[in-house]
Amino acid sequence: MTESALVVGQPRGSLKRLVSSVWFKAAVAIAVLVLLVRFNRLDMRALTALGETWPWLLVAFALMLPPFLIVSYRFQIILRSQRINVSLLQAVRWTMIGSFFDLGMPSSNGGDVIKAGYVIKHVGAGMRTRAVMAVAFDRVLGLLGLFLLASTVGVFGWTVVRDLPAAGLVLFASFGASIGALAAFRVLGARRLYSHPSLVRRLARGTWGPRFRQFIGAFNDFRESPAHLASALGLSVLNHVFWCAALLCIARAVGHNVEPIEGFVVFPMAIFGNIFGVAGGFGLGTAGFDLVLSQLLSISDGALIGLLFQTLSALTRLSGLPFFLVSHRAEHADSISKNWPSRNHQ
Repeated sequence: MTESALVVGQPRGSLKRLVSSVWFKAAVAIAVLVLLVRFNRLDMRALTALGETWPWLLVAFALMLPPFLIVSYRFQIILRSQRINVSLLQAVRWTMIGSFFDLGMPSSNGGDVIKAGYVIKHVGAGMRTRAVMAVAFDRVLGLLGLFLLASTVGVFGWTVVRDLPAAGLVLFASFGASIGALAAFRVLGARRLYSHPSLVRRLARGTWGPRFRQFIGAFNDFRESPAHLASALGLSVLNHVFWCAALLCIARAVGHNVEPIEGFVVFPMAIFGNIFGVAGGFGLGTAGFDLVLSQLLSISDGALIGLLFQTLSALTRLSGLPFFLVSHRAEHADSISKNWPSRNHQ
């Protein structure tokens, strides 16, 4: 490698590490929140009005708890599709630990990395790829369910949502991100295309090509059991029904009586923006709430709704801490028991 290549490569590597660091993402989140306050998009004085409407926030918090069990059951189904058989209790443990680290590690996928680590440790190195694919597929199915909910409600409630700004565009985007994505997986997973030598060679190049092909392979494994695929998608939709219902309550607490059908079409767009924030959506996710709710529902304090949603969500994620502590103690005790004979022999 030439000296000039080293000179060019080092700044690029340093910039990549900086942008992907926890502290940079946290700084961006704080900066966005400050800007929202500075430009009157987030009026903290409105929090004082919540003293009279706090029961709605309590209901919203309660609605955010059942999704943990729902997605745990979905994760168990996905693991079985990858020939990893675990109990529902084990799936709940991994889901709760992953949810906690979504908050504890300020990034949009920190919990998935930790959860994948637990699954890999459980199945062993020989099943590492299947474990990683199961966790990745679980996240993608969650996003598919989010937009599937929006598109389904939009179709059946079109007479209600058709007067919303950009209603057609919102519905088109929801269909593309749900039905369109499923159709693309089906086409790319077709045996002739999936095994075509030219496509295999092209996907073998680079870093993401092989991973993308493995992901399509995971979908093919899942597709062999239509009942399991339908169940997982149904659970994904049900999961987001609870999240959108919680948002209806938060909006009511802030003083907005949103029509449920309109909310179930628009809220998924705002929830999707949370993946770009940190620690559950703070920062860019909050700005996303403000943009989506102001443009589509004419709500002026969408940032406050987003901030309340993310705060309550963060509190529910803390329930994963006991699962992590119990798991950590169990691993520590297991490590001591394994090492005890050798120490006693010495």
